[in-house]
Amino acid sequence: MKICMMSLMMGSAPVEEIVSTALACNMEAIDWIGLHEQKASYLRKICDDNGLHIAAHTMLKWGFINGDSNYLDEFKASLDDACVLGAPVLMLPPFARKDQKSFEDDRKRYAEYYAKGYELASKAGVTLTLESTGFPNSPISTAEECLEILNQVPGLKVTFDQGNVATAADPNDAFLKLRNYVVHFHVKDWLVKDTPFENAEKKRCGKYFADATIGEGNMDIKSFWQLTNARERQLYVNPETRDYSGKRTPLETFRKVCAEMKSWE
Repeated sequence: MKICMMSLMMGSAPVEEIVSTALACNMEAIDWIGLHEQKASYLRKICDDNGLHIAAHTMLKWGFINGDSNYLDEFKASLDDACVLGAPVLMLPPFARKDQKSFEDDRKRYAEYYAKGYELASKAGVTLTLESTGFPNSPISTAEECLEILNQVPGLKVTFDQGNVATAADPNDAFLKLRNYVVHFHVKDWLVKDTPFENAEKKRCGKYFADATIGEGNMDIKSFWQLTNARERQLYVNPETRDYSGKRTPLETFRKVCAEMKSWE
């Protein structure tokens, strides 16, 4: 399994600690979520110097979500960052727009955005992806919602997030419908109940979800991973997780999580 550090999961840790933790846990790559207040060139250098690949860059820009007219300039800036990083994948997460009128309207607008972004990314030699997002107001969560966009933007690919899909639909079934588009994976765990409980949020499926460290929640991630074929097992996998109890260091948490993920093989 090609495990990839999801930099956001290290919180405010210095990028040097993010890199050292990835190395200590035998991860092969980093997905830089934003730039952590650094220049893309520095992030590339620190990875190169330590023998880590950069598997992807996930852009965190809010112009489109806020309805700003300059959102495409923000995309171009993130695409430039991906090129400097040498990231083969740029992920644009489809969060709900601030003035969301309906899921359908958001998807229509995102389809237009992805089409413009794909044209720019393809010229730059970067693979653009969408993902399912897992908030109650997320307009793109199920396989069918992803396919609605993918069918309108030929060449667009998927960063498949098993945990986010689970908030709205069966992730195993969704993966089987989307697998031909998948170029990167995220996995996460949840505590899930039918009734409200502490720190839980009601998701689109009607159940209540709270964050859990991988291996400590109710998601059967192993059964999902066993659906993957030889090609898919060569893709990078982000453990989107942390110690939500605050009792363990990131290094302790990721060592435990990486061992759990390796056991799925």
